[in-house]
Amino acid sequence: MPIKLVALDIDGTLLDSEGNLPSENGQAIQEAVQKGVKVILVSGRRWRTACQVSAALGLTFPVVAHNGALIRSPIDSRALARFFLKPGFAAEILSLSQGHLGYLVLHRDQDFQGQTVVHPECRQNARMQNYLGQFPEAVLETESLLPWADEHLIQMMYGGELPRIREIEAVLRSKTLAAKVKLTKTYYPHKNLGIVDVLDRDVSKRVALEFLARYYGVSHDEILAIGDNYNDLEMLV
Repeated sequence: MPIKLVALDIDGTLLDSEGNLPSENGQAIQEAVQKGVKVILVSGRRWRTACQVSAALGLTFPVVAHNGALIRSPIDSRALARFFLKPGFAAEILSLSQGHLGYLVLHRDQDFQGQTVVHPECRQNARMQNYLGQFPEAVLETESLLPWADEHLIQMMYGGELPRIREIEAVLRSKTLAAKVKLTKTYYPHKNLGIVDVLDRDVSKRVALEFLARYYGVSHDEILAIGDNYNDLEMLV
């Protein structure tokens, strides 16, 4: 049965270890699209940076961001699917995060300021500052994160040097709350970078891919999924 849909991770898969697009990857995507194949970017990135890659490739298909928590059309930004994190669970996670506020980012499904919410301690996290600096107009800095862990919250993300993020992951997984949410990790040992995402329990790249398969009327056997990290595992099986 021919492949009708390709689900493609971005960082470490489509892009190389330096974040560049190899010319042969771009060419392969264009050839696939010309043959009628739908190429869907499925990423742990937030919507805006994932959409930038899609636009650079000239793709018009929906983009999956936040590890499956958000699916939007790059043409008009229309949301096809959104999976919000329950505020009560988010509050519990925040209560466990008092020693890790410099590593935590709240991602909310909002435009501009308040889309990305951080604690002032994030200023000491160089890796996070580079990340936040990509879209500074979206960042809101506040001493209290709790009011922003609301019904618009789509993802809680911990990011920073790998040893510290491993510690945070261990703390989160040791709590009974871990069974109520989805913990997804993306580790880059060569960059000394770790990312742990807290999402709604039912969120994953696989769930997002199943949604798009129904949306396009494509069967499981007609899908090719490609990824390279822990957060890709569910969509690869």
